[in-house]
Amino acid sequence: MISMELLKHLTRAEKVKIRKAVVNELERYRLSKFTVENPDNDNVAFHQMIERAIERLPTPERFLIEARYLSANSEYLTDYHVYNLKFNPPISAMTYTKIRDAAMIKISLYLNLDTGVKIEYLIQTNYPVRFS
Repeated sequence: MISMELLKHLTRAEKVKIRKAVVNELERYRLSKFTVENPDNDNVAFHQMIERAIERLPTPERFLIEARYLSANSEYLTDYHVYNLKFNPPISAMTYTKIRDAAMIKISLYLNLDTGVKIEYLIQTNYPVRFS
């Protein structure tokens, strides 16, 4: 899996930058989804883009993102709550972090977010396309 392997090449600061950019988009999605009564075409397109990105994630990553960032109560949830009470069976904090970081990288790529991290460059240098 490219994103799990890619995690090894990112610094903690780069992971935080990616996570902040994605969380901002997910918060924007949640706020507009739950507060705007009559969304305009831009909001509808934005919602569809976020939903498609999340649907493309593997099941554990999708579950984590939906439980932690997209539920109506997500503002009041902590990571600890999600990995201990939402996952069945519960998972460790380290496993949670790996799943979350992999999901964040994928979402940032799917949404083509400007995170300040050259993820595409890392992918190209670590996973070059070979033509033969």
